[in-house]
Amino acid sequence: MLQRRSLVLTAVTVAVASLASTGSAKDQFDLKGEVYRTFKIEMKNSANRPLTAVKAGTYRIKVEDKASIHNFRLTGPGVNRATSVPSVTETIWTVKLKPGKYTFLCDPHAGQMRGSFRVT
Repeated sequence: MLQRRSLVLTAVTVAVASLASTGSAKDQFDLKGEVYRTFKIEMKNSANRPLTAVKAGTYRIKVEDKASIHNFRLTGPGVNRATSVPSVTETIWTVKLKPGKYTFLCDPHAGQMRGSFRVT
């Protein structure tokens, strides 16, 4: 009986440790796009640096749209995804990036709120 309890306790400890180290699905992403109330839009890599280039492949992109007057749109070869203008949201997109140029922008303010990166 004592051996069985020990085995169960060990299994529970391993499961809890595993869950704690992986975090929630919203915390697991490869790239991050953000749009702010201050008319700023950006994309960053997993090291939290401005995104300039990535290799082709499938990425989890965390999008944080923090302003109801803006949206976050990503366009490029085979991709055209966007949040909606009246909402403030946080979401994860799974996107296959192919070689080429990608642009991220705010549709209502595309003249001043935009950026781009290359996929090689």
